[in-house]
Amino acid sequence: MSRLLGKAAAVCMGVVVCLNMTTGMGWADSQGEVPLKDIYKGKFLIGNIYNSFNLTGMDRDIILRHYNVVTPENMMKPDAMQKEKGVFTFESADAMTGFCQENGLQTVGHTLAWHGQTPDWMNAGCSREEAIGRLRNHISNVAGHYSGKLLSWDVVNEAIQDGARLPADGNWKSCLRDTPWLRNIGNDYIELAFQFAHEADPNAKLYYNDYNLNDINKAQIAAAMFSDLKKRGIPIDGIGMQAHYSTTLPVATVENSLELFKESGAEISITELDVVVSQAEASGLTKDQEIAQGQIYAQLFKLYNQYSDVIKRVTFWGYNDTKSWRSSYFPCLFDGNYKAKEAYYAVADPDGYLRKHPVKEIPEPNTITAAKGSPVIDGAVDEIWNSAKEEPVNIMTMAWQGASGTVRTLWDEKNIYVLVNVKDKILNTDSQNAYEQDSVEVFLDENNNKSYSYQEDDGQYRVSCKNVVTFGSNGTREGFESAVKVTEEGYLVETKIPLTSEACKGKIMGFDIQINDSNERGERISVAKFNDDSDNSWQSTAKWGNLLLK
Repeated sequence: MSRLLGKAAAVCMGVVVCLNMTTGMGWADSQGEVPLKDIYKGKFLIGNIYNSFNLTGMDRDIILRHYNVVTPENMMKPDAMQKEKGVFTFESADAMTGFCQENGLQTVGHTLAWHGQTPDWMNAGCSREEAIGRLRNHISNVAGHYSGKLLSWDVVNEAIQDGARLPADGNWKSCLRDTPWLRNIGNDYIELAFQFAHEADPNAKLYYNDYNLNDINKAQIAAAMFSDLKKRGIPIDGIGMQAHYSTTLPVATVENSLELFKESGAEISITELDVVVSQAEASGLTKDQEIAQGQIYAQLFKLYNQYSDVIKRVTFWGYNDTKSWRSSYFPCLFDGNYKAKEAYYAVADPDGYLRKHPVKEIPEPNTITAAKGSPVIDGAVDEIWNSAKEEPVNIMTMAWQGASGTVRTLWDEKNIYVLVNVKDKILNTDSQNAYEQDSVEVFLDENNNKSYSYQEDDGQYRVSCKNVVTFGSNGTREGFESAVKVTEEGYLVETKIPLTSEACKGKIMGFDIQINDSNERGERISVAKFNDDSDNSWQSTAKWGNLLLK
């Protein structure tokens, strides 16, 4: 963002600011951008992550200038607190709480009970009694050590199964992720974790924290969990929406979840906000991409303002693009030189930014062009594939940045052919759930209705890295073929999908690709898509991309 060329005095929310006449949107004062914590004073806290390098230089300056609450990025997760059984390492987190106390910042504890970043000994199989002892001991020592020093705790993290739907009877416990805590203790491990946390730190607010909570199915499960625990006297205070989004986010889905959580009586925090630009090049964002990112941030903060009566804080998961865990996609408000991007100005004045940069209600879907040709499905990759344009599959719909890939498509009158090249160093099919194995899913909607539920012509086809085929909501498709080849970087999946009607040049079909990434434990840690950034591709075609036959 260019330096100020002119200034006009203005007053915003009680803070004297100056309008950036270059953009017409940006807020700045004599020292730089107006602190975000001042702009949103009286509405909700503004937070960011904390790392050890926040103690010095520009990192320290930007934290102290813009934010009034911090969340440790990694230093309070289970493997950082108690990597060896009974050996607790508090030094880094103590330095953080000391830094916060000295500088008037509040602190969030993150996180106590989680299946990820948890040491193997804690995840190992054991009796229920021993597992409860492990959980109690960890939470009692960690939360007890910081009792009275923290604003809140993310007590249980990411416990809901991806793709689950709340049953008609409201039994949210049937929707839990298969984790060591669930296997070793049972579905009451969540309420036990909240009870142990409250006993150890009775004054801290206690949260359930998860990603993709803008997905209505997952949101309904989280709301049912909160309501049930609260009704039974379990000490839970709020729901944390991680908010790892992209520029394809339909912001209306966030509003639906905020309203649902508000109705449940939950305190809400936006706990890990960032917005990636999935099509970003390594050289950086184009002006249009930066504006598109700003539009999402502006829409979100316009919405957060509307729900400021129930939103306690909004925490960004990073402030500097080059230091972000999603750095390849430039997700932050400031670039690698700590310079404010369009995103900063969008957050500082969301209404003004959207007046200057109005958004379309429905984003244009990504389109892949299919070339004419009929390859042999054997994993050898015929030369005919060279006529098909390669497109990226890298829109991450879960919190982690995992396996990604590329896709090519071909067609003839009776079939669609798909070739996916996956980059994934660790291949694992140990999970009993096919969708948690390293695999590729192809979604095809022949009439491109973009419907919210599957129709007869729609299909979901899953091929594991070992060429085991499973089918989704509409069942099998006679004549479906697949082949897999392991490569130095990962694996290739080649498929033939028979059509229910004859194809012709110029036809557009609904289309998407999903890459499921499993870790060495057999847990799915990330999902990459071609277009649909939701978790609903398995039941809705509404956000799939397009496939153009040429």
